[in-house]
Amino acid sequence: MPPLASVLGRTNTPALNIVWRLSRPATLPAPVTGVLGGAVAAAGGWPPALSTVMAVVSAVLLTAASNGINQIADLETDRINRPDRPLPAGHLTVGQAWRIVALLTVLAFAAAFAVNLPFVLCIAVTLPVTAAYSLPPLRTKRVPFLANVTIATPRGLLLVIAGWAVSGGAMRPEAWLLGGLSWLYIFGAATTKDFADVAGDRATGCRTLPILLGTRPAAWFVAPFLVVPFLGYPLGAALGWLPGSGAAWTILGTSIAVLGLLAAALLVRDPNPPPHGGPHPAWKLMYLQLTAAPIGAAVIFVNA
Repeated sequence: MPPLASVLGRTNTPALNIVWRLSRPATLPAPVTGVLGGAVAAAGGWPPALSTVMAVVSAVLLTAASNGINQIADLETDRINRPDRPLPAGHLTVGQAWRIVALLTVLAFAAAFAVNLPFVLCIAVTLPVTAAYSLPPLRTKRVPFLANVTIATPRGLLLVIAGWAVSGGAMRPEAWLLGGLSWLYIFGAATTKDFADVAGDRATGCRTLPILLGTRPAAWFVAPFLVVPFLGYPLGAALGWLPGSGAAWTILGTSIAVLGLLAAALLVRDPNPPPHGGPHPAWKLMYLQLTAAPIGAAVIFVNA
């Protein structure tokens, strides 16, 4: 594999710094906990170490590559919304960004092949779906609700299934139930990232939900999705679809739903981004939800 500097070509900014910023590191913990939680849950304990590590590496690299594709496609939007990102800031050319994306994608697939075929299939389906969100001719980001579907499918459903695939559990009904609830959560939560991007999205013709509905109605649309999916945990346990203690699933689901309720209240009260920049305060609570859900489920499966 060629050194990173030779892949990038001439640049005045350190190569690793550019890749780090292009990968949007704030989004990378979710694939770690998603894959790790699914692998542990499917195994009912600690899964094979090498496969688990390679699966986590693959998921992180593919997420970083997808984020790179998104920034390439959103260059004109980011000139308005995110001028400090590597591409609009001039720290990186589009050609260099594509080379980084290609390298990250190759490495992601190389790591995936060290896991198993079902995991590779999850990765292989994830890549075109995430690309369809950003790139023409589909660029589903421009289409209300379809944009949410093309975010929720890879980052909600397929992430969970990929984690379970590490331990041979990709076809277990519990995996699909948890993946479906995760899909429902991401379907709604995905809209929250659009509140800060209204100016650039409107200027470049993307009809996101805050533009279509207005910011406050869009916040009300998001709110139930931050709460309701996690109430499916105790319901699934009560119906016998999830193993383990019903009390444990109730505690987990209720706790995460309360975090969602708090996040929804912050979002509805003021859906606009902070004037000083940075993420909306609701994001911290939402990231806690994303982390707690797979890890909490794994703990219950281990003790089932």
